Amino acid sequence: MNIQENISLKHYNTFGIDVKARFFVEIKGLAQLQKILELEAYPNRFVISGGSNMLLTKDINALVMHINLKGISIVDEDEDTVEIKVMAGENWHELVLWTLDHGYGGLENLSLIPGNTGTAPIQNIGAYGVELKDVFASCVAMEVDTGELVTFDHESCKFGYRDSIFKGEAKNKYIITSVNLKLTKKDHTLNTGYGAIEGELKKMGIVYPTIRNISDAVIAIRQSKLPDPEELGNSGSFFK
Repeated sequence: MNIQENISLKHYNTFGIDVKARFFVEIKGLAQLQKILELEAYPNRFVISGGSNMLLTKDINALVMHINLKGISIVDEDEDTVEIKVMAGENWHELVLWTLDHGYGGLENLSLIPGNTGTAPIQNIGAYGVELKDVFASCVAMEVDTGELVTFDHESCKFGYRDSIFKGEAKNKYIITSVNLKLTKKDHTLNTGYGAIEGELKKMGIVYPTIRNISDAVIAIRQSKLPDPEELGNSGSFFK
């Protein structure tokens, strides 16, 4: 268990703000997370994942826990659909690209959203006519007080517009460790009617779009509106 001191968080937030964590630990396994939560020497904790939904304005006098759980696996599938389990530390956009490489539909409209997968249910992320709840099956979260793993199904997450139980009654009580998503393997539902997608597809000369084409269109639209966080710090679009 490697707890470091006075670590810069510049590379752990998409604004690139150079504040320091008094203590810092990278979480790579569930057993490690449980042990960290049991430590009485660090009563003040601050959880960070992709760092895309926060603006850090000062040094953090706490144990900053960077959730970096990795892995994508198939848990169930049939001829038409597939359910995948995604660990919380997986980058969201890289996950979208992974699903496209495998021919799985459902996430293409959510391309290029910054952040990691574990925080997606908290915000019920959405873009261009699609929300996480449209493909969400369940998630597993560790209860902070007990270290126990709890499964939340679609109903228990109480999804709303950029909202969920994790922003309400369950706020700060759980750390999401993995998310299960149900995607299509064929006969994909294509959402092209929102925003500028149809116009972008026409500009690309595409009449019969694939899920990859829709992703490319969304990426082009987002890149035209927002700078690359690697070049100019930002946290994507936000308006609530």
